[in-house]
Amino acid sequence: MLNKHIDIHFSTSSAFKQSINNHNNLLPLINIKIIDKKIMKRLNTMALAGSLILLSACSSTSDELKEVNSPQIFRISDGIEVSLIAPIGFNITQEHYGFSQAESFSRIKVAEKEASYNSYLSSLTKENLLKNKLLLIKQEQVDISGALCTLMTLRQNIAGTYFEKLWLIAGDSLSSIQVEASYPEGANSQLKQAIKNSLLSLSVTTEQTNRLYTGLPFMFTETPEYKVKQRYANSIVLLPLESKDNQESIVISHGVTKQPIENIKQLSEHFLKKGKHYKNVEVLKNEMIKINEIPALLTTAYVDLNEKPSFVYQVTSYQKEKFLLLQGQTPKENKTQFKNKIDELLKHFKFK
Repeated sequence: MLNKHIDIHFSTSSAFKQSINNHNNLLPLINIKIIDKKIMKRLNTMALAGSLILLSACSSTSDELKEVNSPQIFRISDGIEVSLIAPIGFNITQEHYGFSQAESFSRIKVAEKEASYNSYLSSLTKENLLKNKLLLIKQEQVDISGALCTLMTLRQNIAGTYFEKLWLIAGDSLSSIQVEASYPEGANSQLKQAIKNSLLSLSVTTEQTNRLYTGLPFMFTETPEYKVKQRYANSIVLLPLESKDNQESIVISHGVTKQPIENIKQLSEHFLKKGKHYKNVEVLKNEMIKINEIPALLTTAYVDLNEKPSFVYQVTSYQKEKFLLLQGQTPKENKTQFKNKIDELLKHFKFK
């Protein structure tokens, strides 16, 4: 059983909490100045905003190479294209996004990690790397023209041969890009430098509107009668397609609890009654439902929101110390119509 106090890592920011009360003030959490694509961008670790932003992170050249390949573009996910210049003698491989050179047993691989830059980096501890037989040799920040990335040098024994690995990591609050190079430890210095130069040629084009669900454990295939008004690190805000007063909204978020929860009803009441924006909460009904075949608790209630009588439709799902929370609110007189709209919306909800 739970104590009265529940410790929760709730996936919201102060800006997000304020937005629940006043959706007219919803603003992006990241502000970026969009510069002409012909100039080098100054950015902070792949920060993203707006619709289309070009990131020229970690670029460099080498006077040692007489030949230079043209940049190769990989569309690694919806909303993200990565550009890299292959070392001379490397070819595009069908096994992954990136390049390889068979004769030197070398490769360069590009992947997106659906975790924020800070979160992903924090998981790459020496202990966690050793679990995958990776020995961390060096970790440094690479700052070129204002672009901040992390470059890691690692060592791994594969079938009796020691390989050196370079990981270049960039990212933002939604996801991370990892460019991984692997080559025999005894490779000549010219090959190693050419591979490193390839990693440092990283450039990323992003389209924010296609990254609505990046890094989230859920998504909607459609949002009938609603539009995604705002995306935060671990949540989204939906508003009606036709809305003038913004008194109706739906927020879907996720997070973790510090200890296992045995009573999902108590967790649901915590979200409903411990928040600062709902007053005079009157729970109408609790019932177990399923969303995308996963058990969840549906709670309906009357509340006072900004001193106005309102109706709340809340869905709480909890598994293995992870929760998903949907909170919808509307003026009290719109109760029936609002419930029907959310029921229809949930038909298009999916856990990833």
